[in-house]
Amino acid sequence: MKPEELSDTIIEFQSKNDVSDTSLAFASHLSVEKVHAMKQGRGNFTSDEVNQMLDYIQSQM
Repeated sequence: MKPEELSDTIIEFQSKNDVSDTSLAFASHLSVEKVHAMKQGRGNFTSDEVNQMLDYIQSQM
């Protein structure tokens, strides 16, 4: 998944479910800094962390 697609997915999920960055980080077991990096499409995050985020989002749909 491209960084901009990941960012769009996270933002769309948060908008639809009224979820803050802090709540998303806690629920997905990632740091707020990782969530911010993913939303910005840059920074230091691994493919495992991306999969962890996507798994969480999919589990909530």
